[in-house]
Amino acid sequence: MDELRRQFRATLPASVEALPPADAADLAAAMREARRTQTAQLMAATEESLSQVPRLIRPLVRKVIGL
Repeated sequence: MDELRRQFRATLPASVEALPPADAADLAAAMREARRTQTAQLMAATEESLSQVPRLIRPLVRKVIGL
């Protein structure tokens, strides 16, 4: 449950608190994988967007957006 609390960054809903330990571990793993997938997709979308920026100013744009 501690890992789920860290991932939710809030108080867990009662229905999640009531989960058996094995199910809570499965949910935590699914959330970790979903965040990894989301991060990868966001990075790919960012790179695709940057391909529309003229090559000479890409480093400046990357710096401005924190990449």
